[in-house]
Amino acid sequence: MANVLLVDDRRADIELTRVFLQVRDKIQFNMSVAHSAREALEALKQVHERGERVDLLLLDINMPGMDGFEMLACLRDDETLNKVAVIMCTGSTCDLDQSRARELGASGYMVKPASLTQLKTILATLTTLRLTHTGEAVRLTRIT
Repeated sequence: MANVLLVDDRRADIELTRVFLQVRDKIQFNMSVAHSAREALEALKQVHERGERVDLLLLDINMPGMDGFEMLACLRDDETLNKVAVIMCTGSTCDLDQSRARELGASGYMVKPASLTQLKTILATLTTLRLTHTGEAVRLTRIT
């Protein structure tokens, strides 16, 4: 199963994303949460130091301190972390935000609440992850 790190400062949005993807859409994956961009960067570095990896980052844009765009720029500038697939998962429907996310190297852009349909569309463009069906559930898996 894939390892997903959800980065969002709002507990309600974290729970909503989890419920929509893991409960309603029955997608199976290991999920960790960071409540800020700085916390997420530290977690990613620790995971890397242990020889493990995060397969997908679901990243909110609007957070206090370092926002999602700043975090994405930091990731893309870091040789050890720049391969992590990043999907912006945000409430913003602004075209400028979507363009900026693409320019900074985001793998995709989902408007909250996240859904299986949005995730399928984005994952179709990635070579590192895929959705596999197991009975009634859908599993997010790493392609090695």
